[in-house]
Amino acid sequence: MQFYKYPDAYAPVGAGIPAIFGLQLDAPDNIDLRIRKTESNRLLGGKRFVNVSQADIDVAARIRSVMAFTPSTGKTGFKSTDGRLIRACVEALHPRSETIELTSETRTFIPGDQSAQSSGLRTAMPLNRLIPAGEADEISLFNNNGCTLLVSGSGRDSTVAEQFESSQYGWQVFRLNTADFPDCDTITVDTGIGESIVYTVIPASQNAVRLAWESHTGAIEHYSFPTVRQTSLLVEKLRTESHEGYLVTAAETLRKTTIVSAFELPEVLEPLAELTSARNVWALKRDIYTPIDILTDEVVIQQHGTLCALELAFRSKTASSWS
Repeated sequence: MQFYKYPDAYAPVGAGIPAIFGLQLDAPDNIDLRIRKTESNRLLGGKRFVNVSQADIDVAARIRSVMAFTPSTGKTGFKSTDGRLIRACVEALHPRSETIELTSETRTFIPGDQSAQSSGLRTAMPLNRLIPAGEADEISLFNNNGCTLLVSGSGRDSTVAEQFESSQYGWQVFRLNTADFPDCDTITVDTGIGESIVYTVIPASQNAVRLAWESHTGAIEHYSFPTVRQTSLLVEKLRTESHEGYLVTAAETLRKTTIVSAFELPEVLEPLAELTSARNVWALKRDIYTPIDILTDEVVIQQHGTLCALELAFRSKTASSWS
């Protein structure tokens, strides 16, 4: 008995991306394959094979379901990748037995659908971006070596540069907080591996709504919607009838907010449209990320002859009940 097939050392587990462990048996037999998270020894799932000489298990969907993380907060610098990387192995054992016959090598699974064969930024957004003063952005990249980022900012009366280093290799998370670079009109983040993100700092607006979402690349993207078109409340009540008439026993309040982006080119609207299908979306206010539910199912990302703005609605729910 031996494992003959493994996912890559750093295997993406985005939707539609397989991550297969393959086991070759000496003779046809019944075998259980169990997925185990190595750092916590947590059992994640398994599959039983009956009378087989070869057993393959795709762990991507199960790994993806336990890969839970929220955007980073705080000052500019490298942040923890806890929850974004899952180290797991596969155990082989016979049914109704707790004796492990064979354990595979451990593999590290990363978010998104992009291969780790090459280093680089993991983002769907353009590399030239607008950012309101005082707001933050999160940058994800993969680097097979230690990482050094140079952040430089320039304004009317000042120029500043600061270097940030990470001894960790593999998946990296870096947070840029514009509050750490006051009076800068332009901020550039040089990854040191041939790519840079250039931010143009614009005045902040109290009416803007900043959203963050998990994109198909595995990164957390940010965008500030400058316009709130409408905010509405819908109350759903559960009523019962008694001899005294109708009585409200529970009520649920739905607050629906409709926001509109700036007029953008398709290269911005394409990744923004992913908000409608993203696994996780948050509204950001005062460095607090609040999960929200996107209600919009269809958006326009291109209209010939004119720039387009993306309009979408989201909700947060609060419930009240009486007895």
